[in-house]
Amino acid sequence: MLSIGELAAEVGVRASALRFYEQVGLVEPAAREGGRRRYEAEAVVRVRFVRFCQELGFRLAEIRELLAEPGDAAAKRRWRSLVDEKLRELELAAARAAAVREVLAASRDCDCITLEQCELVQRGLDACS
Repeated sequence: MLSIGELAAEVGVRASALRFYEQVGLVEPAAREGGRRRYEAEAVVRVRFVRFCQELGFRLAEIRELLAEPGDAAAKRRWRSLVDEKLRELELAAARAAAVREVLAASRDCDCITLEQCELVQRGLDACS
């Protein structure tokens, strides 16, 4: 069993983040001893998963849904829908990043005086819209 401080140190977050994760239903202490939270070793994996998902751009509500047990076909459909939506978001973000990269690379050696006058930049802005 891990204390909240031990778990926080193990996963690299503050104890306040763990309390917040608990408040929003992402992690639960296994028990309390003397009024203090105690966590099973599996909580390390769960919190690391939460952090990983956050780095990928998932919101906490989405992560909670991902962590929910898919008990039936409807839950599985909701999970797939969530993943499909996140994949679309990532594809759009990647396309925008590629467009910005292309504009920056092309305009780096451009002779235009201002970005507003640069045709390359304007085309890139249109592509990102």
